Amino acid sequence: MDQQNEEAGSQYQTNSFNDNGSGGFIGGGLSNLAINYYSPWDIWWNRGPEYYDMQPSYVISNGIDEESSSPYTIRVHAWIGLAYFDGDNDGLFYDISPTRFGNPPLLVADMTANPFAYQNLYVNNEEVGNLVRTTTSLDFLPQEGARIEDLRDHLPMPNGTAPRYASTPPPYNWAAWAGGFDCTGTLTPQEELLLRDYGKVFFYEVDVFEGAAFVGTYYLHPDIQTLYDGSVSKWEKVPDASGTTHLQGNFPPIGNFPLYYYTDTANPTTATKYDPNNGGSGDFCNSYEVVFDARNLYKHTITGGSVPKTITMDFLQSNTTFWWHSALTLTVQ
Repeated sequence: MDQQNEEAGSQYQTNSFNDNGSGGFIGGGLSNLAINYYSPWDIWWNRGPEYYDMQPSYVISNGIDEESSSPYTIRVHAWIGLAYFDGDNDGLFYDISPTRFGNPPLLVADMTANPFAYQNLYVNNEEVGNLVRTTTSLDFLPQEGARIEDLRDHLPMPNGTAPRYASTPPPYNWAAWAGGFDCTGTLTPQEELLLRDYGKVFFYEVDVFEGAAFVGTYYLHPDIQTLYDGSVSKWEKVPDASGTTHLQGNFPPIGNFPLYYYTDTANPTTATKYDPNNGGSGDFCNSYEVVFDARNLYKHTITGGSVPKTITMDFLQSNTTFWWHSALTLTVQ
């Protein structure tokens, strides 16, 4: 399976990066890959006709090559929520990106006007950090994998505009979940529309089986080293509704985790800019992406079965297009 996120005519994706190490060509036929925090989400490039066929992709691999074959079946549920924070936790969800066209931010959702319309996403007067579990699982037999994306929707969901996905032999029955992360029966219509344009997968919940025997459940969040290693200063604390306390995001199976978002407070309305040909000089990221500080959940060892395997949630980038073709990955190997 090609995990460079280039199948089916995909163009450059909508991604964010660490602009202290964004990746690019540095001359003499040499290149540097982006370093940790090369993410598939950036609010400047997430919506509108000009970004069709440029949406994030999700790669799931259950031991699809001979060197990392898996004896396990995995059943995957995603925990999804709003990927971006506008800087003001007031229940008014703005898209900051229209400012690049000289316009004011776009009010996308007034959650305060009708809280019942956003009853899953607007909880305790907090507009981010509330997650919803998919109602339909994504099931993978040993040596199965997939890349999932939609031509227009930022978060692939059932009945999307033009879902696109690829799987590895043996064929997987995609019709069982209709091509996306399915929360049927949980989300309100307003929440589903909002997540299609501004949502992402924060966590995976993975049940592991060997044959008919249950092996264990694992919860995963990607490791974002720049959040805690001091290499960048753009991670800002998401405040609670009072504006005085660091907001804790709610992940129901485990508990609460601190929430951060990635922005340059000195240049809040400056759009992300990237040129792979300048060796990183002048690259600038202002993604407004929200993450949980769940740094210890990115990797687990599957025990209790016949073969120890590692299950990991991470980002994947191309060695020729760098963070432009990054994807969120879930891998058993």
